[in-house]
Amino acid sequence: MFQRFKALSRLKKIGIGIAAITLIGIIGNANQPKANLNVQNTNANGVLGTQTTNDKPTSKAPVVTTKTETETKPIPFESTTLNTSSLAKGITKITTIGADGVSTLTYKVTYTNGEQTAKELISQVTTTPPITQVTSVGTYVAPPQPVCPNGTYVNSVGNTVCSPYVSNSAPAGATAQCVDGTYSFSQTHSGTCSHHGGVSAWL
Repeated sequence: MFQRFKALSRLKKIGIGIAAITLIGIIGNANQPKANLNVQNTNANGVLGTQTTNDKPTSKAPVVTTKTETETKPIPFESTTLNTSSLAKGITKITTIGADGVSTLTYKVTYTNGEQTAKELISQVTTTPPITQVTSVGTYVAPPQPVCPNGTYVNSVGNTVCSPYVSNSAPAGATAQCVDGTYSFSQTHSGTCSHHGGVSAWL
């Protein structure tokens, strides 16, 4: 009887010891850092996979592209004036109409994620040169018409000239002085001063 009681006491001690060890293990596990939580997923093929929930998403690198682009812009024409005796003085006329030219510019354009971020000019070429506008300014002044006190006559070539007349000095347009003192406006030597005693002096 005594030995049976002793055996029961020993079993009771063993049970208390096992309970104490189990409690210590539970407390120890509670103080340890938690492991990564794994989520099990089944894919479309029925294969079981594991995904770690604390993985950080990776950032995407920017997409950079470059293009060559061209554009045109006008080159304004210039203006100048030109004196000419083919027009009467005081008359102006545009003799050459001006026109703008064309310049072609080529750029290297950079895009980042579809947005333009840089634009660099790499060449500029004049594809159509401008045309300078020219305005002609008249300078011609007609000579004064001679005063013909003795009237006029039409010479052998069809020009109207003054008839010889007397003057204190050689009048404008006179070509010879006759022996009788008159001045002749003849345009040829033949027949000059023929009715005034001949030529005294050529002017």
